[in-house]
Amino acid sequence: MKSRERVLNAINHEESDRIPIDNNGFVSGIHMVAYEKLLKMLNMKDEIIVLDPVQKLALMKDEVRDLLGIDTKYIYAKAGLNYEYKTNDDGTFEDEFGAVFKNCGYYADNIKPPLRGKSLEEVKSYKFPEPKDPTRFEGIEDECKKLCENTDYSLWGGNIQSVFYLGWVLRGMEDFMADICADPKLSSFLIDKICDWVMEWYEGYMNKIGQFIDVFWIADDWGTQGGPLLSPEYFRKEIVPRFKKIISFIKTKTKAKCCYHSCGSVYWCLEDFIEMGVDILHPLQANAQNNDTEKIKKEFGERLSFHGGTNNQGIFHKDIHSLSIDTLKRIKELGPGGGYIFSSGHNIQANVPYENILRLFEICREFGNYPLDINKIDSEIERETELLKKF
Repeated sequence: MKSRERVLNAINHEESDRIPIDNNGFVSGIHMVAYEKLLKMLNMKDEIIVLDPVQKLALMKDEVRDLLGIDTKYIYAKAGLNYEYKTNDDGTFEDEFGAVFKNCGYYADNIKPPLRGKSLEEVKSYKFPEPKDPTRFEGIEDECKKLCENTDYSLWGGNIQSVFYLGWVLRGMEDFMADICADPKLSSFLIDKICDWVMEWYEGYMNKIGQFIDVFWIADDWGTQGGPLLSPEYFRKEIVPRFKKIISFIKTKTKAKCCYHSCGSVYWCLEDFIEMGVDILHPLQANAQNNDTEKIKKEFGERLSFHGGTNNQGIFHKDIHSLSIDTLKRIKELGPGGGYIFSSGHNIQANVPYENILRLFEICREFGNYPLDINKIDSEIERETELLKKF
């Protein structure tokens, strides 16, 4: 079966020949250090192209993508005409919104939000970059056409816009969260301004690629490890209607499904995601409270598809047997009946051994074939459990 057909079957809750595999997006990608280790092990060479200077994600070459069995290909827009990425001698760089980041080990942190400490009037006078700057979208329509004509990949919109995250970047997390209670006029104004910008950006993006893609992404993290990041009442009153507006607008421009990224414990807001128009949920952070993949699949599996679910925060960097057991369980719990896209959960981090990376995708290719052989999966879990005891 071709990759695109395989993905379309999955997001329409149908089984095909096997569970489709995704990787190399902004939230299901691979850190450049992990990618370099993988290339070395595979005796391959590749120019390291960094997709995201904050998370330090690398663009994976097609030969590696095909070796891992990845069914997807991402289409990325660019920054606006007046922005040029540049790292200063002190390790700092500025994004196109004027936020200053500093490289810190494997990642980069926002150290100077441009609107931190500003008044409402100052926030109102802040000028956003032009969302529909044609430079952003140059060449991506032709790229889609060529990929459709010459490959079997399922095409996905690669860029991910968000509302609260951009608010944190602009205002600083402390100020932005405090504004919700202490200065709701400011927070509401900034959120609405971000929502308007996001919809304009997606309009320009979808005008070019909407007819070609199968999935688009949107994101914001609404959970901590243990529960809601902010009050469910506020979320339902202020956030759900805004995202419902954004997602419904995007869907006027494309038939693609909406994949929503939200880290943390999000069981509490899954009904809200459905109301917002979300079709696919990512990453189902495995070790966050209440993110029981078996329970969530049974309760929401007819209304949501799932992406990821593997435990890359607590397992990926450890022994290969623990990784194998976790991966097999996710396939067993999320795979039946379709509605599941396999991936590394969140991004493969710098400390993950190359053996674990290969094993992760190997398990899906071997045990993710439909109809799923649950007895075979259970036997492999038992085998790996015994090996772990001896490890």
